[in-house]
Amino acid sequence: EGAEYFFKVEFYVQREVVSGLKFLQQVKRLGLPVDKTEGMCGSYGPKNELQEKVFPLATAPSGMMARGTYTVRSKFVDDDNNCHLEWNWTMKIKDDWK
Repeated sequence: EGAEYFFKVEFYVQREVVSGLKFLQQVKRLGLPVDKTEGMCGSYGPKNELQEKVFPLATAPSGMMARGTYTVRSKFVDDDNNCHLEWNWTMKIKDDWK
């Protein structure tokens, strides 16, 4: 409850420039949308080196009504609406982790 968190994505761009890469995320609780995030990551050219994007610090919901399990769908898309990565994950908000 109320924990601060961030995440970092490390990736390689192999062949072509990826232009206008965006991060999209939709959070649902009990099947109903509760949050939607869209963030511009930028454009990236091919490199042999690992590239990374660090996302800003966020705070998990808090309070009795916020407790429960949230399902999250995250993905990266470019200007041409090509999906480069998509994954689903869950987040549990609890007041006590014993």
